[in-house]
Amino acid sequence: MNASYPLTTRRLDDVIACVGGAEIRVDEFLGQVTSLAGSLPQQRYVINLASNRYTFLLGFCAAIVAGQCTLLPPNRQRETVRGIASDYPDSYVFENADIAATEPATSVPEISAGQLVAIVFTSGSTGESTGHPKYWETIRGGALANQVSYGLGDARVNMLATVPPQHNWGLETSIQLPLFADIAISSETPLFPQDIADALAELPRPRAVVSSPIHLESLLKSGIEGIDIDVILSATAPMSQRLAGDLETRFSARVNEVFGCSEAGSLAARATATESLWHIAKPFRFEILEDKVRISAPHLPEPVVLNDIIELVGESDFRWLGRDQDMINIAGKRGSLAHLNHRLARIPGVIDGVIFLPSEDSKRLAALVVAPGMEPSAILDALKESIDPAFLPRPLCMVPMLPRQETGKLARKMVLDLFETARSTSEEHVELPDSSP
Repeated sequence: MNASYPLTTRRLDDVIACVGGAEIRVDEFLGQVTSLAGSLPQQRYVINLASNRYTFLLGFCAAIVAGQCTLLPPNRQRETVRGIASDYPDSYVFENADIAATEPATSVPEISAGQLVAIVFTSGSTGESTGHPKYWETIRGGALANQVSYGLGDARVNMLATVPPQHNWGLETSIQLPLFADIAISSETPLFPQDIADALAELPRPRAVVSSPIHLESLLKSGIEGIDIDVILSATAPMSQRLAGDLETRFSARVNEVFGCSEAGSLAARATATESLWHIAKPFRFEILEDKVRISAPHLPEPVVLNDIIELVGESDFRWLGRDQDMINIAGKRGSLAHLNHRLARIPGVIDGVIFLPSEDSKRLAALVVAPGMEPSAILDALKESIDPAFLPRPLCMVPMLPRQETGKLARKMVLDLFETARSTSEEHVELPDSSP
């Protein structure tokens, strides 16, 4: 007989969300979920595009109760949504919910452990977007593991997330976790520093911010002060020790960086300001098999192979060395794109930038850089001081902005499209001669 688990383990009088300054209790939330579940179109799949986080939570849980699977696109662009809808024809789009006054619930729905509740699509940062199925047992098990590894403590936490709920990082922290941990989520999804500050001001302490390095760097550079944040959780891209330390100093926060993947969710965490090793979350098990990292856990339907290079340290820690796709070989020299991009970002005057390999058979790297007022040659001169000449990007194209997604990630296809446009239309780029190192 297939096991089942409750939709939430929270007490009915707990607060699960903060919407426009008003607190929403769990019994009110469940009453709305039940009402909405009965009014959803009778189709197999739903594409949840709600931008209001509480509306997303309602739609996500109502779909689960109705036995539907939520499709989570990497972005809300029309072309992306049309592509997913074409692949899943028995689907509809959910963006808003007109919730009339409903009676608070007195019981919690039970969900079959093996029910397929979501398919999360990757950002496409390393190629084509891929869908990863999520079953109720997987979501529940992941949330229980994250409750400990995130370091949020046992007391109620009011959570603000800058990452969209459609992304696996936003889904795990601000949608799944509040169903099992004492967390009240804000319905807001602010991106700009002042909007983040305003949204935090509406939340009582203790406060947690779920974000990404690019959003946190922007918040730090804004100069905004007077905000106390108890915990900052960061993922989606590597965070530097400098950024983590500066965030802790500015906001009196504890910064925990989270390591994970769309296939298996959050897997490990560390206090980046003071730690270099990652601590594996229970109950995950890491194994090195034929130079590949295999992850297993009781709540995962099958083991997951990571596209990362790690060095295990004991049974519960590891050192991250990079991603398979990040490792490059130029003129017989091996290097890491992550390291090169870290060096590029540290150049004074560079606002944003990316160094990449245009194609698998390319003999040299290229770069797109946002640095108003700077000459490409000055950027290359700065790079020469910190990287091997073989890894200097050729060409280096100046662009007004990079096509980053809401999480701060860059889809490879969009980078390549922008590169071709910049290379053909802009005079502000540098091509080093083929004879240079």
